[in-house]
Amino acid sequence: MTHAYSQLYLAKAATAVGNMLHDAVYEFGIDGGDFLGRFIQSGIAHEIESGNPKYIAGKSGLELCLEVIEKTSGMSPKVGLIESYDRSPEYWVGWMITHYQWYSGRSFRSILDAISYSELLGLYPILHEAAIEKSYEVLDMSFRTEGSNLKTIRKRAGLTQKELSEVSQVSINTIRAYEQGSKDISKAQSDIVTRLAGALGCDVEELGN
Repeated sequence: MTHAYSQLYLAKAATAVGNMLHDAVYEFGIDGGDFLGRFIQSGIAHEIESGNPKYIAGKSGLELCLEVIEKTSGMSPKVGLIESYDRSPEYWVGWMITHYQWYSGRSFRSILDAISYSELLGLYPILHEAAIEKSYEVLDMSFRTEGSNLKTIRKRAGLTQKELSEVSQVSINTIRAYEQGSKDISKAQSDIVTRLAGALGCDVEELGN
């Protein structure tokens, strides 16, 4: 698999995202799940996914946290520089999903669609002392379904199968077949996938398994 950036930067990127989530929860009192939603909404998650050096190597966790808050709320909190961190469960979640995003090539959004923040926290006692490859195995299982991501993304968009069919001009039977796994969406005609992605407001790549 081709990764968006070199493994040389992975430790720094994962540490920064871990510290970012820790700060959001402990310094600013923001629910971790809500903050990860903001992280995606802000576009910063995408910058990390795409390997932008400014974000994978150029910012501390606190700087990422402040930028997410500013981009999603318009507020610019003033805080002192934090020099050290406890390796909290929240830190571990941010650290681990950054590793998994790099390893899998999946977006942060698709990862959090497949396994919730609270479920990730629940994995901390089991996995935080294990090799990172064990976390990869566990998260991979969240994607081993018969269908594709289409159903998850459709529900996230608040559309029924019928509504998606009407908006995308893809037959409801075809949509149902992709969601149930009787047809492989990764082998679909490009125009069908493009219409579905356009109707759902997602990238074409997100619809694959």
